[in-house]
Amino acid sequence: MKNSTKYLPFYLLASIPRPILHGLLNLLFILLYPIIFYRKKVVLYNLRKAFPTHTLKKINEIQKAFYRQFLKNFEDLIPLLIQSKKAVYKSVEIKNMELLNELMLLNKPIIIITAHYGSWEKAFSALPIFINKPVGLVYTPVKSNYFSALLLHIRTRFGLNLITRYTFKEHIGAHLNQTYFYIMPSDQRPVDPKKSFWTPFLGIETPLLFGVEKHAVQYHLPAIYLHVKDMGHQCHINFSLICKSGKETEYGFITKKYAELLEKQIVDDPTQWLWSHRRWKEIV
Repeated sequence: MKNSTKYLPFYLLASIPRPILHGLLNLLFILLYPIIFYRKKVVLYNLRKAFPTHTLKKINEIQKAFYRQFLKNFEDLIPLLIQSKKAVYKSVEIKNMELLNELMLLNKPIIIITAHYGSWEKAFSALPIFINKPVGLVYTPVKSNYFSALLLHIRTRFGLNLITRYTFKEHIGAHLNQTYFYIMPSDQRPVDPKKSFWTPFLGIETPLLFGVEKHAVQYHLPAIYLHVKDMGHQCHINFSLICKSGKETEYGFITKKYAELLEKQIVDDPTQWLWSHRRWKEIV
């Protein structure tokens, strides 16, 4: 009841029939896009850097489609406030649960490396509905405010555990002898590029977070890539095995494979990646 009162405007939005909510957000897009939109200059800079051979017209088309997808993510996220598990289950399709079932037999933590692509918030929130084992999202806390608190509330509705990156090492150390899925989005720009793993990504030498590989190697853990794609009325999830034990891989293999899988997704459909992060700041 406390949360219902606190987030009443969003509960009201979640109660609106989906076609009407879609129409309202579409109207918002039409009104605001020509004037101002979230980090528009950053998005344009990133697109030009990633696709230097594209014409300005093509870049603008991708940028516009990206912002429509940005609003579509919001359209998918808000109804999670009131949707039942059954409704969410029907709106998400997992292509290869057999891979997860196979890895569960190892009785050890499983690292899910992923990105801010497609309906990522819906996918993260929904995974515990499909997996009969603990699922945690490793995230970086931001300054607490009304909207960040709302997001945390939505993320945990269906059993997703939230683990800050500052407590992750202690958490995984306490769960080494059980199946525990750790979702680790790894496409953010590292705080210190000098201490990052550098590899070509979208044709640009790019610093990438190395935490996933570090822990997979240290604890001999399997790592899988989570593909998420928005298909309109459904969110499609697919998993790719990167390794069954990080200890058995060459240095950099996990991080390079991650970059390769994410790059393929972006090239196939660039509109669904989150282009509003300053990913290549100060990189010539």
